[in-house]
Amino acid sequence: MNFFLKLIGRPLFRLLFSVEYYGVENIPGEGAVILAGNHPSYLDPVLVGLPVERTIYFMAWDALFKVPLLGWFIRKLGAFPVDIRKGKGESAYREAVRVLREGLALGIFPEGQRSEQGPMGELRTGVARMAIETGATIVPITIGGASRAWPKWRLLPKPAKIIVRYHAPIVIAEEECALRGDDKEFHREVMQRVAEAINRSLSAALREDASIEKWYTRPPSHIRSYEWSPLIAGIVATIITAARSNFLEHAPRIWIAPVVYFLYLMADLALIKPSRLAKWARNSMPVWLILAWHYPLTRAIEVPAGEMNYIFVGAVLAAFFPFFYENYFTLQKFVRGLVASYYFSLALMLGWPHPLGTFIAVASFIIVFSLWQRTIYYPATVAVMAAAIAVSIYLTHSASRELILFTALGALVLAYLQTFVGAAYDIRRAGSISMQRSEAE
Repeated sequence: MNFFLKLIGRPLFRLLFSVEYYGVENIPGEGAVILAGNHPSYLDPVLVGLPVERTIYFMAWDALFKVPLLGWFIRKLGAFPVDIRKGKGESAYREAVRVLREGLALGIFPEGQRSEQGPMGELRTGVARMAIETGATIVPITIGGASRAWPKWRLLPKPAKIIVRYHAPIVIAEEECALRGDDKEFHREVMQRVAEAINRSLSAALREDASIEKWYTRPPSHIRSYEWSPLIAGIVATIITAARSNFLEHAPRIWIAPVVYFLYLMADLALIKPSRLAKWARNSMPVWLILAWHYPLTRAIEVPAGEMNYIFVGAVLAAFFPFFYENYFTLQKFVRGLVASYYFSLALMLGWPHPLGTFIAVASFIIVFSLWQRTIYYPATVAVMAAAIAVSIYLTHSASRELILFTALGALVLAYLQTFVGAAYDIRRAGSISMQRSEAE
């Protein structure tokens, strides 16, 4: 059961939550060990266990074992029940000691319940007593970001970046166990060491969570420079069609989509309540506009709409998905570059029309941007885009020298971002981080 859970769970959790693990090597490969962490979400036992080769036996709330199917499932994973009421956990304690005496790995959340939004305070001393009694090593664990992935009282989880850190092991010397093993103050000192190890990373994670949630409630940004691109493209298309004396024929194709887009921007600025969904809709809307407007616009200005566009659309959406886990500034760079690559590729096609021109320009930008920024899942992103380019060229037999221009356009857009835009974003990001730190202090 554990093998199949890890086989399926590892790629699934990395995809859904963008999970990063650090310090897994701190877990001993054999012998009694207690994995003790904070407990911000229902995902925590699976998150802690996925990268660990050993089977972890978790202490779990006894009420969970009464839920049909869930109780059976967690038992198969090695969990055993604990009555969390004060003075009622002795049988679970004895079972935990048995697990450790057999040289196995025990998972436990010493707060005794789901964490609140803050650093860990005074912990229950059961972990210290078990370690003293069995000679087990304690590995503190910090889980950051899980409270955003599955907040308390929320029915279902949502995508979020999660970082799990396994800290340096805490080994209690035999001499200390012999001298102070029954000393309750000594038990509290051990748990204080555990809490301090967890809180060092947890405080930063909580600040980041608070900053992200605060950003979602801020008023929307003014209309950014790249969001004016559809207006510029519409004016250029109007001039081109007017010169060909067919503007009235193509006016609806040219202007319906951008007019709707700018009405949406006005609504976002004046009417739509700031929220997570509103922010992500605003940031992704230029991409949806491109997808909706492409065929009418290319028909109006009489350039190739492109071949193999179903591959193009699928590849772009696949490449855009990881940016739901990236920071705001990287996302803004990416969208700005995607928009620039698209509209400049249309301008190139006025002089050098090619059925794959726009496809190659945008795909090339995504490849060089992902490699340069080392974005989340960038190896997969690069592989998907490169495969899409190769398949499209092979199926259409349209390789030509003109494609070099469109390939170079992607690299030029990245150079533009890094030279003229990147510095401004980096300054704003540094200022945001400094503000977060000063607020925390």
